[in-house]
Amino acid sequence: MIKQLDTALIKVNKMVGVNVKTPKVTTSKLKYSRFFTTVVGVGGLTLGIMGPSKSLLVLGTIGIVSSIATTNEIRKY
Repeated sequence: MIKQLDTALIKVNKMVGVNVKTPKVTTSKLKYSRFFTTVVGVGGLTLGIMGPSKSLLVLGTIGIVSSIATTNEIRKY
């Protein structure tokens, strides 16, 4: 999915006439991203369950889903 998004961004950049370089994706960067989103997700879920804030519960859920998606991308590399 990352490669498809990168290809689409290159096409849009050529159509618009802008030269925007996207950072190259490596396995180590994906692992760091997975770690960070897991920490944010678990923290958000914990605070959302224990406290009155439902927005933190939603943020935690999105973080966990993002972590799962990143894990799938790591397996593809």
